Amino acid sequence: MGRSAVIALILAYAAMMAFMSSCDGLADPASKGNFLGDSVIDDGGGGGRSDIDPGQLYTVTRIVEASSDITGWANSDLPFNTPRRQLGTIATDSQWPFEFTYTFPTNNYALTDTHLMLVTSRDNSDTEAIFVDGVFTGRPPGGNVSNSSPYITDRKYFCVGACTPGTDPPVGTTPNTFYLDWALSHYKVNTQNTFDLQIENLLTGTSHTTTSLLQDGNFKVVSGDDAFVQTDTATASRPLLFMTGSTYSVAALTCTTSPTYKLLNTYVHNDGNSIGDTAFTGTVLTPFQSTGSAYTTFRSVEFYFDPRLPTLASYDLLNITKAEITLQLRRASASATSIVVNGIGIDQDGFDRTSATTVVESWSEDPAIRTAYNTLINAIPANGTLQSVTINLITLLGADTVKQLLLQGKLNIALAGPIARVTASNNTSARTYGVQVSGPELVLEGNYAAEICEVPDTPTSPLNGGSSGPAVCSGPDADTAYPTFSSIQAINVTSNSATIQWLTNEPSTTQIGYGLLNPGTLTTADSTLATFHSVTITGLQPYKYYQYNVRSTDECGNNGISTTKTFRTLR
Repeated sequence: MGRSAVIALILAYAAMMAFMSSCDGLADPASKGNFLGDSVIDDGGGGGRSDIDPGQLYTVTRIVEASSDITGWANSDLPFNTPRRQLGTIATDSQWPFEFTYTFPTNNYALTDTHLMLVTSRDNSDTEAIFVDGVFTGRPPGGNVSNSSPYITDRKYFCVGACTPGTDPPVGTTPNTFYLDWALSHYKVNTQNTFDLQIENLLTGTSHTTTSLLQDGNFKVVSGDDAFVQTDTATASRPLLFMTGSTYSVAALTCTTSPTYKLLNTYVHNDGNSIGDTAFTGTVLTPFQSTGSAYTTFRSVEFYFDPRLPTLASYDLLNITKAEITLQLRRASASATSIVVNGIGIDQDGFDRTSATTVVESWSEDPAIRTAYNTLINAIPANGTLQSVTINLITLLGADTVKQLLLQGKLNIALAGPIARVTASNNTSARTYGVQVSGPELVLEGNYAAEICEVPDTPTSPLNGGSSGPAVCSGPDADTAYPTFSSIQAINVTSNSATIQWLTNEPSTTQIGYGLLNPGTLTTADSTLATFHSVTITGLQPYKYYQYNVRSTDECGNNGISTTKTFRTLR
């Protein structure tokens, strides 16, 4: 058989299999995730970052520790009317000012992600508020906000009680309550947690950007009401400012290792799962639904957690030392059960695996893991007696696997079999200010450090606009070559968005194609000629493989399209 005939036969077979997979109800391999591995697959970065490269983009992390107060500010300058406290002082109806001082790179740096991390807690009053470099958001109690501070530039808070006319936000102003909303839906109240706050979210509703506020080398923060800010040099829990960005370099970067910081969180559960597809067929309930629904036959109970891990360029220096799910449940009979954690199934002998969907990507056959799960389940009376249970994920799965699962963005849990009830006080959709929801919790502890790299001082960097002579588009020396690409990479991948970056060897336009099965959806082309390109795509589906390519056209109309690459969204 000739070579062309073989190729034709292979293509025909591939088309047939694609047709069959689209009709059998199973997930297409291109859109079905894997429980292990980095969220970015073949991102083009790893093969293009050796020391002999002509120049590439690098992701750099910068961590700045906060001082214990804001220097130069009198009490009347602070945004609250409450007592001024030092970090670590536990109090109510107070304010805790602190600031970050650093050197922001003057060039060759594009800020892509910025987080404020502070160990704090929230109580049931639901009136905490926060001030970040002039932007005041949250739900402060009436009368607690200063009306004389000259440093409040944006009042985007919601007054709980009487507002001051002419100073506080007028009626009809859209408040920014992210600070409390995030805590309400993620962290257990009256518990010290490492709040991970994306600064961009704290600026929503204003004209500020993270770059505009951070580029002066000083960032001021004040936490108010009852949200005291912990500081402990022994555990390195001082407030931290994480700045993640891109830089350009021809040579390898100069890097050092940061101090080690503590990770400490207790998360509250959310109903259902984060990917839209259940792990089992038949009756699927949330914890509160299982509380109000009598057990009659096989069913599964699903819930998930939304843990936030530090945004690091590499997670080699992240260690998870504790990952436990605490809950109360009832077992109706001694029939076999199963637990699924982000696609990994662990079951007892005799469990009917045909009840699982393709969301269950693998079954553990490790005898030690199965023994540990059997020991856990058999300690629960099979007569409907309520039992407090602690599921030690590190014992079941191992620390490395747990870390990989947490890096998928969500931790989806499904319990199946004669699970009569998983106790919860209400539907998590009913969680509002002043209304707490109890139920399964995730206790997460660990520590982390980061590689801190110097940003090269490169005035001619592509991130500064680069430099290029005039294009020659006609005559014998006309440019007829399309732009060449380098350092194509997917960064800041979330469950519904991703940022694609790349370099071109000449100024050119910016566009990407992307899609689940092929890169057929095109973003709006940016006609600005540049050598550094960055596009953020949104509206993506969680936990799917996306194919993408980058497209650039130079000044002479030469159009280049890269090879197709792949990234996977988080859960």
